[in-house]
Amino acid sequence: MSCVRSGTMRRLIYTGTVVSASTLMEDGSGFKDFIDETCWTPLNLSFPYSDSFLRNYAESKTLTEKEILSYGTDANGTDGLEVISLAAGLVGGETLLPYTPSSVVVLISQLTNNEDMYQILRYLEELLGKVPIVHIDDICEAQIFCMEQPSINGRFLCASCYISLAEIASYYQQHFPEFHVKQE
Repeated sequence: MSCVRSGTMRRLIYTGTVVSASTLMEDGSGFKDFIDETCWTPLNLSFPYSDSFLRNYAESKTLTEKEILSYGTDANGTDGLEVISLAAGLVGGETLLPYTPSSVVVLISQLTNNEDMYQILRYLEELLGKVPIVHIDDICEAQIFCMEQPSINGRFLCASCYISLAEIASYYQQHFPEFHVKQE
């Protein structure tokens, strides 16, 4: 709201998560045939692989994104900011950080047999049908693209592919046969 009141800010780029963009039906009976900007994670469902942290995370990310998008311009292009939401998949890739980012720890949890992080991977598959993944370079390029556009609004998905846990396990078995890979 402060950005709108300032009158000097024109555009807000929010990098969120696809955890807020599930194609799951509201009643949990299955998935929609496609994902688009109208897909929102139903907040009234529970999942076998979720816990209070994951439920609270999904709820906070979904409600935050909806709130941020509410400050966007109206149908006439007035009364708000240009609001762009980039719903990012599970981010992987090289890093300059002195530690392994948690998203990468989740991505390799089948290979490292990290049960806690593997639960998150299983939750993502439950919630989204498959695990959306994206390289950090692609997220950076999407943010730059949004900054360079003369005018842009809306909600955009940033994922290079959706992959199942079985497909991830198969990849690891093929490329890292010396490791025992979790395949549940």
